[in-house]
Amino acid sequence: MIVFFVAIVVIAILLYLGILYFQKSFKKQINSNQEELEELTDSGLEKKIKQIKNLHLTGESLSEFEEVQKNYKHLIKRVYPEISEMILDLNELNEKYKFYKERTYILEVNTKLETAKEKQHNIEKMLEKIEARAKEHQVAVEELNQKYKNIRKTLLAKNFSFGPSIDKLEEKLVELENDFDTYSEITKRGDYVSSDHPLNELRDATAEMERDLEDIPPVYKNIKTTFPTQLKELTEAVSQMGKQGFAFPRDLGAQIKELENQIQINEDNLKKLEVSNAKVLDKDIADKIDGIYEVLEDEYTARQKVQKKFEMFGKFIKHAQTQEKNLLADLNRLKQNYTLNHDELEEAQGLQERINGIQSWFEKYLNDSQNKLVQYSLIAEKMENDIKTLTKIEEKQKSINDSVSNLWKEEKDARAAIQHFDVELHRMKRELQKLNLPGLSNEYLEFMYRVNDEIDNVDEKLNQEIIDIDEITKDLINTQSDLDILGEKTDEIIASATLAEEILQYANRYRNSNNYPELADAYNQATVLFNSNFDYTQALDIIAEAVDQIEQGKPEQIMDGYYQTHKKLFSK
Repeated sequence: MIVFFVAIVVIAILLYLGILYFQKSFKKQINSNQEELEELTDSGLEKKIKQIKNLHLTGESLSEFEEVQKNYKHLIKRVYPEISEMILDLNELNEKYKFYKERTYILEVNTKLETAKEKQHNIEKMLEKIEARAKEHQVAVEELNQKYKNIRKTLLAKNFSFGPSIDKLEEKLVELENDFDTYSEITKRGDYVSSDHPLNELRDATAEMERDLEDIPPVYKNIKTTFPTQLKELTEAVSQMGKQGFAFPRDLGAQIKELENQIQINEDNLKKLEVSNAKVLDKDIADKIDGIYEVLEDEYTARQKVQKKFEMFGKFIKHAQTQEKNLLADLNRLKQNYTLNHDELEEAQGLQERINGIQSWFEKYLNDSQNKLVQYSLIAEKMENDIKTLTKIEEKQKSINDSVSNLWKEEKDARAAIQHFDVELHRMKRELQKLNLPGLSNEYLEFMYRVNDEIDNVDEKLNQEIIDIDEITKDLINTQSDLDILGEKTDEIIASATLAEEILQYANRYRNSNNYPELADAYNQATVLFNSNFDYTQALDIIAEAVDQIEQGKPEQIMDGYYQTHKKLFSK
């Protein structure tokens, strides 16, 4: 029973604590809502509305402000009192512990507060916009008024700088001032919404006139002074240079006349106040005048280059002609004794034609410079290109001359080579004769005859009336290669025959013994190869192998001793 009462007491305490917790939590939320409502009502919007009301707005601006004021009054007189009443009800519910209903009321109050905040924020933005537009137009009136004063002052003080544009500029200023007066009147009435469009138009028109005042003077100066002075100077220069023999790539006199017409057209552009067109045409005229100056300068500079290189160019042509004459003479002389395989004569004759072409052009220029007007820029370019051509021609002349100048030396070297081949061939024959060999193999003899025929063939070509050095050089290379091979074969025969005889003699000590029948057979076989087949290498291999079977290493010892005392005579 006691436990039951204790449990009831505990539950009662927990219930009481829960009630206190919810009451305190809801009270905190209610106080927060109250603070938010006070912040909204104390935002200072009332003061801002009174300030804007004193601007005496009219028209669309006034309608816009009245709508904002209406929305604000609705907040103050209906929305905020309603929220305040609901907060009072919340306090009462909280005191009576009606938490469930209180919770629903709190959610509704929060929603209404958020909606009120958004509406008040929109009202603030609209008021700021209205105030900013009013200030903008007030400032714009002052700025535009000052600009018109500056424009009027400029037109009065510098009217001579605007030439034929002055009348149109003054008319335009009068129009701007009339439009400004209309705009000022709208602004004074406080209808700032309606004055937005005329303000933008006035700003654009004023900026355009300010640009005109900046752009017209330099264009008019060019029309009245700069361009006429330049064209007069160019006319005199073209005339003077024509008397001095200059020709030009186009009719500069006609172009100057056309530029004078364009200057008149541009003066009409200024008179009509077509400033954009005037600026474009002004630049075009200036560019064309600069182009004429460039032509005159180019031709004058080109004449100086021509005169500077004139003497050198003439000497260069004569030098190339002399070189060509000597080259052709040398080639024709060499042609009598040598075959020219690389079209040297044809190439040289082609160079002569190119030199003659340059000489012909130069003579024509000399004649024209005495009787006609000359466009020196073309002459300078042609002369520069021909100098490069003559330089290449002389380089080619030297190349051809170098290629044929060694023909006689190559002939001499070829004759010396043939003589050397012949000496080598005879030396091989003598060395073989010293060995008193029973004979030589058909293979060796055929190769020796072949080399001998090659030497005779080259010698015969060298003794012809016209020598083909290229062909002889190829034959010499082939003959030298075959002679080297023959030398190797000859050294092999000398060494094999000598060693075979020496090892055969050494084998005699074992040949008659019954203990070495294999040696006797090898001896007889080697002797046949040596005396009948003249295959000294094979004979050496057979007898050496047989002796090595009896006395290992002995044939190698004999061979080493031979090669230490006998050097190769013909092999490299």
